[in-house]
Amino acid sequence: MAVLTCYLCEQPVVTEVPGDGHIFCCHGCRELWRLMGDEEIKELKSRPGVNWENLRESITTPTPVLPLNADPKTVTIDIDGMWCASCSILVEQVLTRMPGVLGAQIDFATSTAQVAMDASTTSSHELEQAIIKLGYDAKERETSDEELEFDRDLVLLRRFGISVVLTIFVMMFSVPVWSGYLPQFPPTLRESLEYGLWALATPTVFFSGWPFLRGAWSSLRHGVPTMDLLISIGSLSAYGYSIYTIFSGGKYLYFDTATMFITFLLLSRNLEVGTRNRAAGVVRMLSRLSVKSAWVLRDGQEIQTDISQVHVDDQIVVRPGEKVPVDGTVIEGHSAINEAFLTGEAVPVDKKVGDIVYAGTVNSTGRLVIKALRVADDTILAQTSRFVKAAQGAQGQWRKLADRVLRIFVPSVLVFGLLTFVYWDLVAKAGTAPALLNMIAVFVIACPCALSVATPLAVLAGAQRLGGYGMLLRSDDALERASDVDTVIMDKTGTLTTGQMTLTEFWPMNPEIMQLVGSLELASEHPIAAAVTKYMEQQHITYLPIEQFTEEPGWGIKGQVAGHDVHIGQLDGTEHLSSEMQEKLNEWQEEGRTIAKVVVDEVIQALFSVEDQPRAHAKEAVSSLAQQGIQVIMATGDSEEAARVMAQKLGITRYYARQKPIDKATLVEELESQGHHVAFVGDGINDAPALVKAHLGIAMGTGSDIAIEAGHLTLTRPNLMSLVDTLTTSKQVTRIIKQNLLWALFYNALALPAAAFGYTGPFIAAVAMLLSSAFVLANSLRILGFSPKRYILGTSVALGVGTSLALIAWLGL
Repeated sequence: MAVLTCYLCEQPVVTEVPGDGHIFCCHGCRELWRLMGDEEIKELKSRPGVNWENLRESITTPTPVLPLNADPKTVTIDIDGMWCASCSILVEQVLTRMPGVLGAQIDFATSTAQVAMDASTTSSHELEQAIIKLGYDAKERETSDEELEFDRDLVLLRRFGISVVLTIFVMMFSVPVWSGYLPQFPPTLRESLEYGLWALATPTVFFSGWPFLRGAWSSLRHGVPTMDLLISIGSLSAYGYSIYTIFSGGKYLYFDTATMFITFLLLSRNLEVGTRNRAAGVVRMLSRLSVKSAWVLRDGQEIQTDISQVHVDDQIVVRPGEKVPVDGTVIEGHSAINEAFLTGEAVPVDKKVGDIVYAGTVNSTGRLVIKALRVADDTILAQTSRFVKAAQGAQGQWRKLADRVLRIFVPSVLVFGLLTFVYWDLVAKAGTAPALLNMIAVFVIACPCALSVATPLAVLAGAQRLGGYGMLLRSDDALERASDVDTVIMDKTGTLTTGQMTLTEFWPMNPEIMQLVGSLELASEHPIAAAVTKYMEQQHITYLPIEQFTEEPGWGIKGQVAGHDVHIGQLDGTEHLSSEMQEKLNEWQEEGRTIAKVVVDEVIQALFSVEDQPRAHAKEAVSSLAQQGIQVIMATGDSEEAARVMAQKLGITRYYARQKPIDKATLVEELESQGHHVAFVGDGINDAPALVKAHLGIAMGTGSDIAIEAGHLTLTRPNLMSLVDTLTTSKQVTRIIKQNLLWALFYNALALPAAAFGYTGPFIAAVAMLLSSAFVLANSLRILGFSPKRYILGTSVALGVGTSLALIAWLGL
């Protein structure tokens, strides 16, 4: 069967939106097509695929000119009703074409618009009206994100509180209705009771239930059925039929059904909000760590500058007690830095000249001057917050499956409910009231709340759990990738080892050669270079100027020093060595040292050896991964002997030595071509190709910027057990997502027929829906250590005690 697709974005069309002879998936795509024109759309489709980010760049917008008397202002507008990426582009393009708008950026994931405008030319009200005319709801945000979320949660809780109180009264006054005594009441008393129930139910349905009604109206306006539409039809049907009964002199009222329905749904919604807020605590924590200003050294003066005006290479002063505003290198001072948000360790870390500090960490003791390496949105802190937020709305395979099911599920339930009403009223001749109740029960019990929150809550909880391990998200699908890993390849130096190399011996001890070596190594940032320069300083060797310098990642360095061509690198086995040098080489190789040769003017003049120590818990991490059935491989640029000795120390049975960067990437490709899902863990420039090629790239936070940029995850804690915990948690997240989806589908498969055949009334349906959502919420919270068993046990004990006391009182004991 052919699938109807949108003319613009080519996504499957659930509800047809016609326009100018074409079919679109939503009104956003239709209006964007009209805005761009058919020629531009055809040119776009000639490219391989529709990339929405490229589409933004392909649309030309007039360049705003800021007048001298301008009043620049930035506003944030919350938008309701955006259904796909083209909606956000439509809003963005319409706003940027408005007079007085300097720029607009739409965040589809959070449904917000950031608009820079000239307040003397336009206003936020005009921006809101322009968005509303497109068919969306829009309102300016006047508080911060955190305050807005708090206000929204408070309003939702207030709606729930009012609903609970009024529903209790409705249930109390509905006893005559349930018992069938209402027709026997005197007319005056009966009317008072009926109108009283009507008065109590009205605020519940229209004030407490307003979020559902608003969503239903937006659903109808855009022609896209949602679960809010089902909820609204169910509550309004019971409410409306009860009013009809009052005026027609009927026997039963269903105000209690409508109010109880709204109350249980709001309870479910509040539980969902509370769970989401708990899981999203890492995002709020990261936002609170950001700094608004920094003290920048300008012409020897400390000037307080807005953080947006700080640039790379600026020198920034950080006083004791202040947060570090940017990622940078310490160039002056010594202090202890609290890096708890990065590493999870509460003990401050000593920082000295040459060490890297990160934005959001806290300077505990001394004054520091740092040179900015990453500023604003490029800092590890900002990137982490951004990717955690992206993970919340990440369209992984399970989220996509849930979305596809929901697209079909909601319209199907709507049709199923209407057929239920028709069957009971016209076929079974049960009467309008039973038919209506069965239809309402179908809408209530099929509410897909559990299905819609099954994936995002688990992902949120997983992201927070990873943050506790010191593992930072750099890709919104990192959790999904990590759950599939069955093979882990690790670099040696700086990953399995501390990376703190020590030069153990230089042979022969020729001061002139050592001076050449020290001078060339001074230009390199490799751990071996640091060990060499430290050794040279201890030997009081002075440095010579370098005329040329070239680094071959994973192999060595070369350059011209004082007129000599100097090459320092690994031995490849083709060298012709003197007997004494060969003897020394054999001795070092047996000890498993890392050995380098020094070639001066194409002649090997010296050898030197360095050693590195394994990281703490590295052997434990390797053993734990092996116990989980994950294959561990070491790939290093070191010699065969050094690789063998380190592999034996750590219990690694498979290793590869003398690996250049391209060799590591090729190894990853070979393993993945065999059907393995490979995670590569590395820290250096030479690891970047493999990190990019791997199914999952994990960069050490102490490594190079290139390695960090290439990875899907960044490990900020120097404990490799965090890697084990990350892979375990990711598998748990995937397992819980599967459980949630299976539960939601299984529940609806049983509940829908039961409601349709009249086995569950609206009240029982509302309770069942609540329990279904509660199961998904509690199951997702298990990732954060929540124990449903403990709460079930506590509730059972409380109910048992209460029942026992009631029984004793009833028996008069």
